[in-house]
Amino acid sequence: MKRLRSKGKSCVQTEIVETKNVTVVDSHHHGLASKNEIRSLRKSLIDWYDGNKRNLQWRDLAKHSDPNIRGYSVLVSEIMLQQTQVATVKSYYSKWIEKWPDFKSLSQATLEEVNTLWSGLGYYSRGRRLYEAACKVVFEMDGMMPQKAEQLQKRLPGVGPYTAAAIGSIAFNEPVGLVDGNVIRVITRLCSIGADTNKKSVVDVIWKLANELVDPERPGDFNQAIMELGATVCVPKSPHCQSCPISSLCRANKRATHHSAGCPTDIEDVPDCSLCLPIDQPWVETDGVTNYPRKAKKSAAKIARNMVLIVERTAKESASNEYLLWQRPVNGLLANLWEFPSFPSHPWSDDSNESSELTNALDQSKALLTGRAIERCQYVADVYHQFSHIDQTYGVYRVVVSPCEDADDDVLALPDHYQGFRWLNARQIAEAAVSTAMKKVFRAFTQNVDGSGSRSSSSSVKRKTKSKDTGTVFKKQMTLQSFFRSDQTQ
Repeated sequence: MKRLRSKGKSCVQTEIVETKNVTVVDSHHHGLASKNEIRSLRKSLIDWYDGNKRNLQWRDLAKHSDPNIRGYSVLVSEIMLQQTQVATVKSYYSKWIEKWPDFKSLSQATLEEVNTLWSGLGYYSRGRRLYEAACKVVFEMDGMMPQKAEQLQKRLPGVGPYTAAAIGSIAFNEPVGLVDGNVIRVITRLCSIGADTNKKSVVDVIWKLANELVDPERPGDFNQAIMELGATVCVPKSPHCQSCPISSLCRANKRATHHSAGCPTDIEDVPDCSLCLPIDQPWVETDGVTNYPRKAKKSAAKIARNMVLIVERTAKESASNEYLLWQRPVNGLLANLWEFPSFPSHPWSDDSNESSELTNALDQSKALLTGRAIERCQYVADVYHQFSHIDQTYGVYRVVVSPCEDADDDVLALPDHYQGFRWLNARQIAEAAVSTAMKKVFRAFTQNVDGSGSRSSSSSVKRKTKSKDTGTVFKKQMTLQSFFRSDQTQ
């Protein structure tokens, strides 16, 4: 059965095949009008890219004579670049390639080594998937990775549609388009797509357009060019339309220019079109091309608070301080990383919460460190960290334990699925597979406690809590003398 909506100014037709809807794009409204325009776009974009592309290490390796090196270099760069800016990735990529220049060397590493090098880059499961992909290529594929996007996605862990298309086109010259955040922004503006880009049906249309636009002769360079354009010119706010090589073909630019000049335009939104701007969210003249893309508002991030115990002991051999870390479970958030013992708490609203958390910190310390005397339990600072979906605050507590005659006699009550524990000094912590959040926690600890383990005289005796809505709030730290006095009488 076929249903066509073609009356008036409707700009899409919907073909219903059994129970599956397939959106067919009308190029007059949401695409380029002719093959000549597509050829012009390809040439303009690639010419611009040839003269303006950034010098990035993975782009050089993607031209290597060995196809496996090409594929490996693109795989590593694309996995690292997921949710992470180029400026951050550069140094990590360089260190990674120096340590593990190919699949074979990476497959011979340990997951602990991978997590250590990845530490600070975030989204740590990416590093594990890279390691798993290398092991699969070496031990299950005779050292040769697939070269087609479809097989890459099917056979390599952590490789989705975008990464598979990037590897296939950039490393192996496969004529496939790709879609990431930059490409979505460029194509929605180019083709005046105002529908919610979080919807799968809209993303499917953008994938279709990307595959139609890609240059079959230089697909890798075209895909890098359109991403480069989105990253450097067609940016989310204040785009540089005057510098854009395809601005003459851009429907959003045409609409913005005509509106600002007070001239009529043939670009308008159709009420029943599934790709136009929604009727209840019309074109805003002052926004210009940034009317596109449109996204549904993100749900509010979860607000969470944990108390972190920096458990401190004096090492018998060196008389330096060592700190307790445990290893997180194999799966889940921050899998396999080392962290200071951390327990859920509640956001503070008054001093009673502060006093209650201190009591809880002491109780948790006693339960954790069976057989060890707790000499001190002291609040140090609050540390704020933004995860992708969590506004996280850590209440940091210093817990000093009595020396142990034999360090190997330590017995810890670990939570379920946690893998083990270590005592590390400050230098070892800096080199370990520890998350950015825990590094911030330890930095706050060292800034507020001097080398002897005492409160630093120069440090603030206030706690600082960050909030997106209220900014920075300061509050006096509660005194602890009476608390410890009462504890000693028990």
